Amino acid sequence: MRPGGASLCVGITLLSLTWTAATDGQLYRFGKNKVQYEEFDWQRMETAHFDLYFYAEETEFAEYAAHMAEAGFRKIEAKSGHTVQRRIPLIVYSSHVYFEQTNVISGFLSEGVAGFTEHLKGRVALPLSGSLPEFERVLHHELVHVFMFDKIRKVLRPRGITDFRPGPLWFSEGLAEHWSGPWDSQGDMVIRDALFADRLVPVAQMFRIYGSFQMYKEGQSICEYMSQHYGEDVFERLLANWWRGETFEQVFQATTGEPLSKLDEGWLYHTKKTYLPDIQSADPPSQMSTLLIHEGFNLKPTIRVLRRASSKAVGEGEDSDEDSLEVLFFRNHRGHTHIAGMPLSGGEPSVVVEGERSTDYESLHALSSSLDVSSDGRRLVFSAKRNGRDHLYIYGLDVSAVLQRLTFVDLASITSPSWSPDAERVVFSGADRGGIADLYVVEVATGELTRLMDDLYHDRDPDWHPSGDRIVFSSDRWGGGRMGFYNLFLYDPSIGDITPLTRGEHNDRQPKWSPGGDRVAFSSDRGRMYDIFALAVPDSGLGDENPLLQRLTTTLTAALDPEWLPNEESLLFTGYERGRFNLYRLDLDLDDDGGEVVVKDAAGSDLAFTSSPADATEEMWQLEALEGTVATSGNKYKSKLSLDVAQSQVSQDPIFGTSGGIQIGMSDVLGNDRYYFVLSHISGSDVGFLNGLNFVFGRLHLGRQLNVGWGVFRLNDRFSGTFGRSVQEQRTGGYFELAYPFSQSNRLETRMMVRRSDIDRQFEGRQLKAWLMSNYISFTHDSSFWIPTGPLEGTRYSFGLGQNVDFKSSRRFSLTLFGDFRKYLRLGQRSAIAVRYMGRHSRGEVAEFFSLGGSWTLRGYPWRSIWGSNLVLANHELRFPLLDRLVVGLPFGNIDFSAFRGALFVDAGNAWNDSFGDWRGSLGMGTRMALGGVFVFRLDASRRTDFNSVGNETKWDFFFGWDF
Repeated sequence: MRPGGASLCVGITLLSLTWTAATDGQLYRFGKNKVQYEEFDWQRMETAHFDLYFYAEETEFAEYAAHMAEAGFRKIEAKSGHTVQRRIPLIVYSSHVYFEQTNVISGFLSEGVAGFTEHLKGRVALPLSGSLPEFERVLHHELVHVFMFDKIRKVLRPRGITDFRPGPLWFSEGLAEHWSGPWDSQGDMVIRDALFADRLVPVAQMFRIYGSFQMYKEGQSICEYMSQHYGEDVFERLLANWWRGETFEQVFQATTGEPLSKLDEGWLYHTKKTYLPDIQSADPPSQMSTLLIHEGFNLKPTIRVLRRASSKAVGEGEDSDEDSLEVLFFRNHRGHTHIAGMPLSGGEPSVVVEGERSTDYESLHALSSSLDVSSDGRRLVFSAKRNGRDHLYIYGLDVSAVLQRLTFVDLASITSPSWSPDAERVVFSGADRGGIADLYVVEVATGELTRLMDDLYHDRDPDWHPSGDRIVFSSDRWGGGRMGFYNLFLYDPSIGDITPLTRGEHNDRQPKWSPGGDRVAFSSDRGRMYDIFALAVPDSGLGDENPLLQRLTTTLTAALDPEWLPNEESLLFTGYERGRFNLYRLDLDLDDDGGEVVVKDAAGSDLAFTSSPADATEEMWQLEALEGTVATSGNKYKSKLSLDVAQSQVSQDPIFGTSGGIQIGMSDVLGNDRYYFVLSHISGSDVGFLNGLNFVFGRLHLGRQLNVGWGVFRLNDRFSGTFGRSVQEQRTGGYFELAYPFSQSNRLETRMMVRRSDIDRQFEGRQLKAWLMSNYISFTHDSSFWIPTGPLEGTRYSFGLGQNVDFKSSRRFSLTLFGDFRKYLRLGQRSAIAVRYMGRHSRGEVAEFFSLGGSWTLRGYPWRSIWGSNLVLANHELRFPLLDRLVVGLPFGNIDFSAFRGALFVDAGNAWNDSFGDWRGSLGMGTRMALGGVFVFRLDASRRTDFNSVGNETKWDFFFGWDF
């Protein structure tokens, strides 16, 4: 994960104070912002083994979480044969939108992250997704990590092994999945698809899918096989033997007596034996239906009738004409999600709403939400995250503009909106600030909000009946919901009654009324895989009979999100195949009597109730009461610091001698309060002990939207100058800085510094002694989309100014202006044109100097060889894929390199004092290879030019770092 500029980075600030000159006009940084939109009243609750941190609005949920945590502790303790002696910090959030604002870790959290365990301090953090049973499963998953890593440390330390060996990610995540819950239809979907698409990755090559959902499920599948083949206690034995090898392969062989390749062979054979027979009775989506789009991820279809009557029911003539039908859906084919549309009769998708590229649509919730078009075909409703909470958008399809943005202060998240037949109301699933997800109805004209339920159950996927008198939805409120299962229910808005439609230990989701209103199509995993079913629902209701349920698909992978066409002769659905979701069309046949919908060669009918069809309200589950050691009363949170990092370093320079020092970082449990201390010493023949002593102490508070930092320092630096000229400076003073992120993309920053400065600019023969006050302000925008080597799409810019003033005489030592604009124009899936235009100017008695030269600025010229108080730079670069994979065969095994990317570039610029002189330029080509994180190998070959002629000598620039 690449680092973001989410907040004031004290580490950068301290480095800038320690290793740069007195003026910091060059020191701005790009990166997106992690914004603290909410200021929570944090509380603390103690249980037997946990310190649970929560905010006041989620008190009821926190009490449930406390009980689940203790139950999970006992469960994992028994499975692992180990107990954790220390208290475990557990931080819970009532919504994922709040979870994304956490400062427990500094990186950004995508919607796909259900929780994490921070290994440095052993903190566990996770949100409620609406489903309490799912929260419990994720909590137990994270506790497996806590137990596993605690056990490894306690096995290694008594044997004098100080380096931590976490093992391969597929094993740690696979074991966490294995111990936290049973194998499910999601795992079947991923493994079966990978097997039949020849994408199943063996253990020895698991790095190819590192960190992906497929890796999680393959890891779980391998652990399931290990449990069956070696016994469930094999995991306890593996952890106990962790000291017996430096690699997992060595530990595995020491524990089982078999090489890891034997496990690989056995698991692959077992997987094939389990799933290959399924090909006789099931097909991938592309073999049973028509694929609509061939590129990208496409899901959650909804139909728009371009010319129709006012009714939502099935019509004649125009409504049956497929040329008048448009399908709208979520689409991601270039790394970000938008809402797309295309004619059902065929054609290329076009962008309807550009998502995840602006602050209005930071997320469209493509995996958890859905779209719906009003009965007149003119308005689209969807939810999107904006400024830390979800909003309901009414989008005018005829005018291509947002007509309304509805905001509800008491709701944190909104998903799956559905129009009423008269297009005056919208029903949706919403989670309040306490995390409980219920159904709500909003009057679009007035914004009046009505809550339909108020209980602990997860109510989702509502769809309004064409007559407007009923709403079908999916919920875990039946008894099986305690185990995480969802069934279908009917809600009567006139009297508030809830009636069960399906029942059983399976998941029935995404119900959709047929245009005629007599059937509900939905997706269900009652056959081990998610398939589309149709349930007959007469107008008179179900009565006491078990209604007829028919299977419409029998897929090898998954069929989700059914959407009827107006004539009811076909439906659209989301299918999973070859590792991605896509849209398919399934044509249905009507029998001769015009009766039930059937599919040729379908697998017959089924029953809606797979258990007793008794009144659902009699079997609604409840969470266990808190008992025993669980403390239900919360205490006000008090910030308590603990160590983050403590390290020392020593360096030797042939000119400036030896330097050494220590760095210490501390923070509170929530990561909102951070303190840093740096102590170092520069030695040399002309420097005494006290004169060579440096220190920096700083604090950073991130608990509010306005980030605040301050610190004090004493620095004595000697360096060769920014441009090869000797400079010595002694500085003593303090700083204060603020950063206000308006959104993920935009922020305003300012810094004030007061210091006593003693500068010896030996290359000018000048000595300057003064109390200086420095003030800087900048505005930064970053909406770039990255691949591992650097930005590929979007815009970044930063503009600002700063000055240094003599505190006593008010003389301005320097005034600095700077601007940096970067644009990335995407040409295709993996190609782009990148441009950068940068300018800097400084004036005053002690003007700041800027430099060009080297791989990061003006290629083909020595590093910082061109300098002056003015600078301009223009970079133009074509970025494209070069090699997707390079495998080098060696006697001891293969080395697999990640993709190589190529670049063609033209650079132009200059730095000067009084006279601009001539343009300096270069042109050339290069290659990049991502090695992980900031380590991007860059090699450029260029020739210099003055734009009248090109030099004959090829210059080489070597660098580790991202593209600009």
